[in-house]
Amino acid sequence: MKKTWEGRFKKTLDPDADRFNASISFDKRLFKYDVKAGIAHAKALSKAGIITVKEAKKITAGLKNMLKKESSMDFSPYEDVHSAVETELSKAIGETGKKLHTGRSRNDLVATDTRMYMMDEIKNVMILIKKLMSRVTAVAEKNTDVFMPGYTHMQHAQIISAGQWMMAYCAMLKRDHGLFEFVLKRTDCLTIGSGALAGSNYNIDRELLAKEAGFTSVAENSMDAVSDRDFVLDFLYASSVTAAHLSRLAEEIIIYNSNEFNFLEIDDSFATGSSIMPHKKNPDIAELMRGKTGNFFGGLMAGLTMIKGLPLAYNKDLQEDKVLLFSRLDELKSILIISEKLLDNISFKAQKLETQLEDYFMYAVDIADYLVKKGTAFRDSHKIVGQMVGYSIDNNRPFPKFEEHELKKFSAKFGEDYYSIFDPVKSVNSKLTSGSTSIASVKKQITQAKKFIKE
Repeated sequence: MKKTWEGRFKKTLDPDADRFNASISFDKRLFKYDVKAGIAHAKALSKAGIITVKEAKKITAGLKNMLKKESSMDFSPYEDVHSAVETELSKAIGETGKKLHTGRSRNDLVATDTRMYMMDEIKNVMILIKKLMSRVTAVAEKNTDVFMPGYTHMQHAQIISAGQWMMAYCAMLKRDHGLFEFVLKRTDCLTIGSGALAGSNYNIDRELLAKEAGFTSVAENSMDAVSDRDFVLDFLYASSVTAAHLSRLAEEIIIYNSNEFNFLEIDDSFATGSSIMPHKKNPDIAELMRGKTGNFFGGLMAGLTMIKGLPLAYNKDLQEDKVLLFSRLDELKSILIISEKLLDNISFKAQKLETQLEDYFMYAVDIADYLVKKGTAFRDSHKIVGQMVGYSIDNNRPFPKFEEHELKKFSAKFGEDYYSIFDPVKSVNSKLTSGSTSIASVKKQITQAKKFIKE
């Protein structure tokens, strides 16, 4: 197969080098965008008087006809998607097809195609994030009145609503959505018109090109434009953060599903068994969510390493951006979809959670605040409750079992109302700040999240 660049060469490319150099195996997914970029470029060439209106219409019709044949196209003879489009167009419409590449280079074309592709795919990712947020809010709403231990340092800390636990992940996903919105904005930039690196010898209307190709901004510097892959790094970073958030969710589902915790149950349809141990029910889906996260981090590091020492302008190293980009995009969408389904297949074990709430040390802050409301400085009340904890451990007496004369040893301000503290509903609802674990706050978080999801 002839190369678009072989005029200067006396020898054909070595077959092994040809295979090593080719990108068609992965960049063929840019076909639609290469065609759309061509349609926009033909219009700009016509406006600049470089090709006639008739030629522009012929090129446009040929390209649109190619879009209809994508599924049946044989890409295998070509080095990359750009040569495939150009050659197939020329086969279809003749010599006029060879004029399309006037005033542009593969360097600015590939960056434009990739940006167009990513703009669509980032929007798809943002839709998936909102779908997952919707599932999270549904689980939170269903379990707002279910109470569980909240942890710091993986030790019982305070009692929380299970809905609050879920909504913590909704808050993470909202940030992820905002991050991809930022990436989308940074991706939205036309590069065609930059040529190989120095710009074009033709007075092409880049603003028209941008509008026709779906961009709202134009690259400011031609050398930067053809070598800029910051938008790829942005995507790899945003994907890594989202994967990390979902890995944390997976980790907690794994922990809470274990026999040691037994807080929740994973439906049989989302668990697997053991080849040797008949009793096993393994949280493999959650474990894979957690395990795949390392690939995102690796992709980000590979992307940063790829560009760190590149001299301006374009270098072939940048071909590897799509390998990183496409693989992480596919994996991210897969994880977002499976996370949504996994959450639809878990249920809390209310009875087991009630047993966990018998760890009355989780009311320690509530007791301290009880004394504060009766005039004790918090630092003093903190010390008093610390002494009560020691007494409870030494005497094997939980807080609710303290008799009144025992309480008076710690503070004269303790009264009969002390015993009403030990109620999970009262504990969570004593939290008055916005964003807290109180039932009212969790419901407000859910309402706000639903509003955001619909926007």
